[in-house]
Amino acid sequence: MRYFAILALSGLVWASGSAAEQARTMDAGSGSETAPSVAINDVPTKVMESTCPVVSFADVFADPDNIRLNYCYLRQKVDGGELKAALPVVERLLLLEPHQEQVRVLYASLLYHNDMMSDAKREFTGVDRVRLPQNNQTLVIDYLRKIDELDKRLNQSLDFSLGGHFDDNRNAAPEGDTILFYGFEFPYKIEKVDDYGTQGTARYDIAYKFGQYRSHRLLGSLEYVRDNQAYYDNEDFASLNSSAGARFDLGGSDLTTLGYYSFHRLNGNSFLRSVGSQLSLSHSWHLREQKLTYRAIASSGWFSDTYMNSDASQNAEMNSGDRVYARLSGSVTFNSSQQLSLGLNYTNKNTDAPETTDYEYDAWSASIGHLWMFGAGHSLSSYVSGARISYKGSAESVTGDPSKVRLDTPVRVSITLETPIAWFVDAMAIGAGNKTAANIPGFKNFTLALSGEYLSNHSNIPNYDYNNVRWQALLRKRFEF
Repeated sequence: MRYFAILALSGLVWASGSAAEQARTMDAGSGSETAPSVAINDVPTKVMESTCPVVSFADVFADPDNIRLNYCYLRQKVDGGELKAALPVVERLLLLEPHQEQVRVLYASLLYHNDMMSDAKREFTGVDRVRLPQNNQTLVIDYLRKIDELDKRLNQSLDFSLGGHFDDNRNAAPEGDTILFYGFEFPYKIEKVDDYGTQGTARYDIAYKFGQYRSHRLLGSLEYVRDNQAYYDNEDFASLNSSAGARFDLGGSDLTTLGYYSFHRLNGNSFLRSVGSQLSLSHSWHLREQKLTYRAIASSGWFSDTYMNSDASQNAEMNSGDRVYARLSGSVTFNSSQQLSLGLNYTNKNTDAPETTDYEYDAWSASIGHLWMFGAGHSLSSYVSGARISYKGSAESVTGDPSKVRLDTPVRVSITLETPIAWFVDAMAIGAGNKTAANIPGFKNFTLALSGEYLSNHSNIPNYDYNNVRWQALLRKRFEF
């Protein structure tokens, strides 16, 4: 939380503490950042008392030149997380004691934590020119470095992943011993076929900040995915996905609009081309005292999917059409280490050919997820989702009646453990001397993700009633610049 760093500072101004307080990690909605720690040693002797009475604004108004009273009132505001209300109190102290550089550092720190970066940089630059205790000088340099990072307009990243996966029912063999053929049941058991494959991903993201306060962003991404099967070569898959748009800061809420284009190949043949757009609105609430952050997101999108026939899928183009969706989701982050998320989604798919109703559907789904961040880059995430998919028809070769509604209820459960590669290196004592692998640049943002997933699809048509278990291991590396 932001106010903990200020709390430490105001407490040290009041009590003349000598040790730096470690700043707390704060949730910023789209990520987290660590504020510089704060320590001030040289404090005016007139405010060295160890206790503070309860002070009201009326008390300060009645005796505005009382420095001790102003310091006590300042501490109350910071203790209560009222950082904006603390600003005029520090400004009044600077009027009373304009040469107290430590108080000016406190003022600059408050400006920083109130997102008034240009003003904070001006104040920090001013105090950086005077003689300060060594710990305060380090603090000011740390703040200036952090402001320069936040002031950076252009942010880019490259993500790479490479690994493998195993499925115990790649052919989606039905669980039962009978199947439908033109509406007739036949006692026929299709055996499960397991298969393994390799998967690689390369992704580039770019964000450019613009606007007077640099809260708005232009966004773009480009991703290439390749998945090769060992046995089912006709399911070898490759895709190129791109997006571009903007995110606007509405003063506590974010409005994001994105356009999408993707191209997919199956077994080396062109398979799907998709274009679409998405609009989303999000808002976050930070409850500092309870150490909770709530986030709510509403989004909707439209896609036009164009399928292309190939040797592997000769009737693929019958699936072409429009797809629209709407989603409501929310999350709560507590203790800066755990996050619980919920989602509700609706999707409607229509095809260009009205006679092919077995490719048209309405789907409702709900999901719940949990993320546990252990620290030092370790995390454990779990996810459960369920859906109800109602197809407007069914394949005549299966049911014998193309107007028969197919109803599927898939349930998916997954768990993923992600660990830094540096942890394995240190565990095997490969690090150089006392230097841990985590401090070696090549190991930064380099992780191993191990996951397991169970999928159970229940259907009113036995041919589509199946289960599958997938295990996956991925090496992930991220570069930021």
